[in-house]
Amino acid sequence: MNVNFNPLCVVRNVMCMALLCFLGSLMAVAGRGQWTEEQAWEWQSRMGVIKGFNEPYPAYPGMKMAEILEKAHEVGLNSVRFWVHGSTAEEQIGHISRMIDEASKFGMTVSPVLNYVSGNYWQNRGNQPMERYEAITREVVRVFAGEERIAFWDLWNEPRYEDKPETYEQLDIIEQMVLWCRDENVTQPITSSIIWATIKEGSKPLKRMTEVEAMMDIHNFHYYNCALDFGKHIDDMLGYLKRIGDRPMVATECLTRTNGSGVARSLAAFSRYKANFYIWGLFVNDRNWETRWGMSTYDPYDPMFHNILYSDGDAYDGREIELIRNYRFAMNGEELYPGQEVTDRWSHERAWRWMATGPLKGFDIGSAETVGNKTDGYNAVRMKLECNDWLADSTAFYDDVERRFDAASAKGLAVVPVLLSDDDLGIGHQSLAEYVGAVVGKYYCDTRVKAWELYHHPGEKVADGEALQELVTLIFRHARNQYANQPLMMTPYVEVKDFEEGFDYKGAMIHGRTAGWDRLVYGGGSSAELCYKIWSLSDVVAFSTRQPAPEAGWLVSICYRFGRPIFCTGFDTSVGGLDAMLERFATSHVFWFSSDKVSKDRLGKFSFKQTSTQRQHVEGIF
Repeated sequence: MNVNFNPLCVVRNVMCMALLCFLGSLMAVAGRGQWTEEQAWEWQSRMGVIKGFNEPYPAYPGMKMAEILEKAHEVGLNSVRFWVHGSTAEEQIGHISRMIDEASKFGMTVSPVLNYVSGNYWQNRGNQPMERYEAITREVVRVFAGEERIAFWDLWNEPRYEDKPETYEQLDIIEQMVLWCRDENVTQPITSSIIWATIKEGSKPLKRMTEVEAMMDIHNFHYYNCALDFGKHIDDMLGYLKRIGDRPMVATECLTRTNGSGVARSLAAFSRYKANFYIWGLFVNDRNWETRWGMSTYDPYDPMFHNILYSDGDAYDGREIELIRNYRFAMNGEELYPGQEVTDRWSHERAWRWMATGPLKGFDIGSAETVGNKTDGYNAVRMKLECNDWLADSTAFYDDVERRFDAASAKGLAVVPVLLSDDDLGIGHQSLAEYVGAVVGKYYCDTRVKAWELYHHPGEKVADGEALQELVTLIFRHARNQYANQPLMMTPYVEVKDFEEGFDYKGAMIHGRTAGWDRLVYGGGSSAELCYKIWSLSDVVAFSTRQPAPEAGWLVSICYRFGRPIFCTGFDTSVGGLDAMLERFATSHVFWFSSDKVSKDRLGKFSFKQTSTQRQHVEGIF
């Protein structure tokens, strides 16, 4: 092999290398600028969808970090956001390093919150040690400037937003922190949760917040009211961020179930804006995040506020785990999630917890009648409220409701209000839905109310089944938007085909035989589809009957298939077999209301019976 040696080429190459090194050192000194929108979206493409959680706090003392992160990975989470501990740069670097190493075992990224500066801000009011802040911030981010397992740098958690001096001081410091991190050439996005509260557009603090937010590589926000006003408020916030800059978004805090902003509604909003997310909390733990701000977990609570897992690792609501695992960004114009009437339906467990106080033995009263004298042995009352009264004079309407609720409560009776029937359908659908939402919202946490019967017998007097389908959906949606503490239900208009003499109704439903819905009959605008829709949207499953115990029991068996508490919102005691009917209700744990009086003796003897199923020996081949 012949090699031609040229000294001029060697000199030229050495000079080029020296020039490149010099230019590289100049770039390192100069740092980088803000990412362009294109660079930010390239990061999003490389990173993929972030599905994270905040603060990996143990479920019990001694729980290892690996156990916490392994469980997070198991339920579909892929990142963890945490507050960096340490009073020195070395301590903070050590904490971040340990978290990166632990998270990477499970393929998870981390997003450190650099809270050293914000944590020392209040004790240094009027005399901020900016040189020390800068030195520590630079030293920490410099070590990890090229670390791909860091999703982004979160500079300051929730700076103030009021029109006060500290708001502007904090935003000035955040602006400096952005510049320090840029100088260190970090390859991860720089961001801060500046937008985290509702601030009047055009206000002085929002103007300054917007200026600093516009410096960020990606948008970082907090939102705990994703269901408020049917999602309008979260749309307003994310729309505002998008106007500041078309950049990837990440909700670094979310999940508060008591106001409807659970996993389902939060992810429904985020998916439309291609927003990554970090829920607040994994396990129920000593931080007591399970109940809303300001409340103590010493007292019972429901629903759970933050967290997605009980202390033993079981899911609070298994439906949420599937939503997390399957979360993705929606295409433009695509809606990935069903409406609020579906996503915010109570879990089976919550419905049964609510009804754990024991059987309801109730009676009916009319729309104007107050509780009378037939209360001996009863513990509940079902009463009709009138939409027309609400439309005519809502103040007088609520005064009358209060009077009736108080009368029931004074006699130890739980109340199940009935809001609509087909007689109300002369009123426009939107007005009916707004009425339902307003009344449920007024009494959403009133313990006098045991459950809401939103609509009794849709289709009994109306033939337009398609319109009824739409109305049922609309009513459930408006009622769900109130995040009521009581279960919602409707009673479909359905009966059982009368049994022929000698019909073996128990034998017809033996394992492997096909029977059940085939004997259900409907009238007017009701149908199997409408009936199924109602039961599938209700928190507790309701029916009514004017038939004897055998047919009523058949209907109970269909309701039992939904796995939820069962309400009989009305039955006729004059139809033969009252004792047989009560026996069926006791066996199947049915909460019931009668239109005619049941004797005090029968009421006193009524209680739910324990369910116990015999085991089955299966013959094998050995």
